[in-house]
This record gives sequence, structure tokens and C-alpha cells, in this order.
Amino acid sequence: MNEVTENGAAGPGKTDRRHVIADACFRFRAISVVPVVLLIFFIFAPADAGRFNPVMNVIGFLIALAGAATRIIAVGHAKPFTSGRENFLRAESLNSSGLYSIVRNPLYVGNFLIYNGLLIAYSSPGALLFFNIFFIVNYHFIILAEERYLAGRFAQAYRDYLGRVPRALPRFGLYRKNDHPFSLARAVFKEKNTTFYWVFFFAVTLLVKQFKLNGGTIERFWWHAVPVLALFTLNVILTVSRKPKPA
Repeated sequence: MNEVTENGAAGPGKTDRRHVIADACFRFRAISVVPVVLLIFFIFAPADAGRFNPVMNVIGFLIALAGAATRIIAVGHAKPFTSGRENFLRAESLNSSGLYSIVRNPLYVGNFLIYNGLLIAYSSPGALLFFNIFFIVNYHFIILAEERYLAGRFAQAYRDYLGRVPRALPRFGLYRKNDHPFSLARAVFKEKNTTFYWVFFFAVTLLVKQFKLNGGTIERFWWHAVPVLALFTLNVILTVSRKPKPA
């Protein structure tokens, strides 16, 4: 079995086990991070930054928001039948313009920013380190599964893309204008769950942080709960009233 190397050349696969792990990581990519974040809340205590606690919250929120915006832009400009949420690999065409022209995995860059924003707000250096070790290992295998599939699906076109565009660190000088118009309907439909989840986890992060720093006391609970409930209600309305899925 062959795997895709960083320079686009095919080489002998190290072990079938590595590909089995990669396929499993891809299949469960939507939920694999959740238990890790919950575990972090139990293991790590936030550092008390005193009067700078609100500043850390704002910085974390802005970083998470930048990650969410990255995902929305990438999904909104993605070609039909790509960037799916299924637990299997599928791509009818290759995204290579817009954000995809500066980094091969803009959705995962967005995820990285979202989760790091949450943990910066949580104010625990240990939690940040622990999570990022998990994130890098987990997404290494997720990306491996995708690259192996795309190399088989698009052959030389994808190998050329591999050799030109970095995997995870954006190279802004490579930017090429989007060749597919932005679809608001697609962005809303594809990202409504992600938006709800990250806002929910951000609210939980602030509540857990406050609970631990204040000796079990939570103040202004509804300031955290109302945005989550509003997004949840909107999510339900969009799901119930949805038209056929945008590709």
C-alpha cells in the first residue's frame, strides 16, 4: 500500500496499522476532541490572572472567532460535494483557490484556532500543552487519511497541489482568488452545528473557570446561558425548516 509524502511522491506505506489508525481518526474526527476537552476540565485547574481574567476571556474569544470565520469562509467558497461532514471520504472536485491556495487544510486551521481560543480563555498553560499534543497527533492521522484518498482520486493534479501548498502553516504569498462564488446557504447549513458547539463549549469553559477560581460559586450564569440557548433555538429552527442539503 502506498501513502502520500509531503513532496507529493508516493512511497511504500510503513504499516497497514498506520492507515487503520488514520481511517479511524478521520471517521471519528467530529467527536474525538470533545472527551479530551472535558477531561482537561477535570484534570487542569485554571490559573488566576486576577484583573486580567476578563482580558484572557476576550483574547480567547477573538481567537476562537477567527477560527470560526476561517471555517465559514472556506466552506462558503468550497466547491460542491467537497468539505463534507460525513464519516467517509468523498470529493467530486479539488479545492485549490482562496484559502485552499495558501494552506491545504483551512478547516483544521480553523479548528486549531477555535480550541486554542477556548483554552486560552481557560487560562491553563498545562491544559493548552496537553490539548495541542493530542490535536497535532490526532489531526496528523486525519490528514494522512485525506491525503491518501485525494492522491488516489485526483492523481497528478493533487500531487502538484501537494508540492505547491503547505499542509498546516499558511503561506499568504501563494494566495489565489477564489474560483467559486461564496454560498451563504452552504456556509450556514454546514457550519450551524460547529457554531453552536464552539459557543457552547466557550460558555462552559468560562463557567468551569469561574467555578474553580471562585471556590464553587458561579455569578451571572445567564450571561453565559442565553447566547447558547439562542443559538440552540436557531439551530433547531434551521434543521427543522431546512431545504435539501447544499452540496
